[in-house]
Amino acid sequence: AGGSANGNGAPAGDGDGDEHQRFAYNQWKKHAPLLYDLLYNHNLTHPSPCVRWGHVISEDSTTTTQRIYYSERGASPNTIVVANVKINKIGMSDPLKMDKYDENNSCPSITEPLRIETPDRTEVNKIYTFQQNKNLIVAKSDLSQLHIFDVTQGSSRPAAMTLSGHSPDSCESNFALDTSSGSTRPRVVSGDKDGVILVWDISAELRGSSKDIAPTTRFEGHSATVEDVCFKPGSHTEVCSVGDDRRLLFWDERSGTNPVLEAPKWSSVDLHCVDWNPSDVNLLVTGTADGATFVFDHRKVSAPLHRLKQHDEAVFRVGWLPQSTSHFASGGDDGFLYLWDLSRVGMHQDADAAGNGPPEIIMKHAGHRGSVQDFQWNSHNPWVMASVSEDAMWASQGGTMQIWRPLDFVSRDPNDCLAQIDKLQSDIRGAIE
Repeated sequence: AGGSANGNGAPAGDGDGDEHQRFAYNQWKKHAPLLYDLLYNHNLTHPSPCVRWGHVISEDSTTTTQRIYYSERGASPNTIVVANVKINKIGMSDPLKMDKYDENNSCPSITEPLRIETPDRTEVNKIYTFQQNKNLIVAKSDLSQLHIFDVTQGSSRPAAMTLSGHSPDSCESNFALDTSSGSTRPRVVSGDKDGVILVWDISAELRGSSKDIAPTTRFEGHSATVEDVCFKPGSHTEVCSVGDDRRLLFWDERSGTNPVLEAPKWSSVDLHCVDWNPSDVNLLVTGTADGATFVFDHRKVSAPLHRLKQHDEAVFRVGWLPQSTSHFASGGDDGFLYLWDLSRVGMHQDADAAGNGPPEIIMKHAGHRGSVQDFQWNSHNPWVMASVSEDAMWASQGGTMQIWRPLDFVSRDPNDCLAQIDKLQSDIRGAIE
């Protein structure tokens, strides 16, 4: 698309949406050294709908090598990718090289030692790890069964366990999956298009007693597709869920199979995602089809604590920073990933600052060239994020995975941050000259 530049240097004219997106991305990339302490860009020939951090493999004074999992959509055959990432520690990345990556190449700090073929070569929609066993992952595909793999068994070995119970076709393009944490009893929870939520206890199966596992609990209460499910941190019995019936429901198998609590329908659109704060189990955040995020107190769900709106399109993923009670991220179909700080809600802004968004937004990650499908904070390396996108046609399609950590000015005193930015700008000008 053509057109002349507007006052900001961006192209203008009819039918030039792709050009505006390309311009915005190039501006972001140009300023990346001023925004990030770490930034890896990893090209994916086939986009991934999911990404999940695994265990730490090794660590020294400058780097941490850590496992990461993602899948491929549209590959032949479809596979689960088991990769290793060498993560530079704070201050160990060269800012002058941060924006020099080639979007069409893989990142040298990311290696892929193993690809696991999926059952029936189907596409995997979601992957989760187990806190209780670092070598196991559970994968949810379009099949009605979920599959647990032992990543130490190689690429062509069948799944170590199969979780049955969903009806045929009910898991097609469904992403509702979670595993319990902080408990000696590993459990899996999964929702489907029939509005059903199933829970499996795999404690005995980890000792090798069974390969085909039936659900221990069946929750029914949603009247439409369950879009997301989440265990309460530290519990293997309490679950929350959201769906296309615009409901946020809470469950506890100790009280039966009906919801123990329901939030009033505050949203006029579908609810796509939910996350429970691991540092304060009273807090939850949800994302909606119209780009909003709502924060709730579990003790009083009659009304949300906050309604936050910045995305132009649907929010696909929300996630609390594991080490914080006030910071979370949201990613959406508009291609952006926002970092929020609830302690800044209601702070005074001057007119210039207000033009960049509300005060609770502390960062806008604009490095993806298409819909943000999934992300996860790194619990071992604070503020490190992994995110994946399905790239737009103007970006040659395919997908991108990025590993990134913002400069710590997002949580520091503003005056200190301005001084550091001035120094970085001076260093960059000196290098160019």
